[in-house]
Amino acid sequence: MKKIVIITGANSGIGLATAKRFISKGYTVYGISKGEYEGNDFVNYNADVNDDARMQEIIQEVFEKEGKINVFVNNAGFGLGGELVETKAEDIQRLFSTNLTAVAVNTALVGKIMKSQRHGKIINTCSLSALFPLPYQSAYSASKAGIEVLSRTTRGELKPYGVYVSTVLPGDVKTGFTDARVKGKIDDKKVDKSMQKFEKYERQGMSPDKVAKKIVSLAGKKRPAPRVSVGSLKLLIILQKTLPIRFLDWLIRKIYC
Repeated sequence: MKKIVIITGANSGIGLATAKRFISKGYTVYGISKGEYEGNDFVNYNADVNDDARMQEIIQEVFEKEGKINVFVNNAGFGLGGELVETKAEDIQRLFSTNLTAVAVNTALVGKIMKSQRHGKIINTCSLSALFPLPYQSAYSASKAGIEVLSRTTRGELKPYGVYVSTVLPGDVKTGFTDARVKGKIDDKKVDKSMQKFEKYERQGMSPDKVAKKIVSLAGKKRPAPRVSVGSLKLLIILQKTLPIRFLDWLIRKIYC
């Protein structure tokens, strides 16, 4: 019996790698992307995840056509770097709208359908910055921390109906995300040095397919874990339970500054 998956941000990076891997496992994939997708191996709707009416229309259209939605992957998002005080208000607002508000709204839309059908998996692409706030990426880290909290609470709400919500927390990944990052005004050498380090680590990072593999693995489990991490800094997740916050913050700054 075929399974249906919807992926936001499916036209590139982690989203595209995830779509390809789901297809290889026999899923029927629908993508939702702000940019165009030139391939023909899955249907991709050109839409902004912040357009609530359009998102509801797409999700309902897929449900009515297929009769079910087995998996929904909230993957769309972008980065924002630089000192918060040098960042434009509109960029901060757009970041939270895309990275967090849209995830909450679209989780509610698809979660209602899954609750009625009494099964489903919602998987949210998060970041290790949700647990370890990154220097000069405060708004971005906060948006990802919000996804982590949102996922844990909605998991508790939907689990009694057979619906599981999980987060995937990647470390550095080599994708177009790096070049697409929006930056505030940078006129400080230490900020510039830090941003260059982030970009270097990301360009040397793991393949997006490694993250996609973890997402597809979660989707295939009967009772997927609430959270899984992928790649670098996994040891810190273990240590964070015992190390003081002050020390963890110092350690992250040593790595990235």
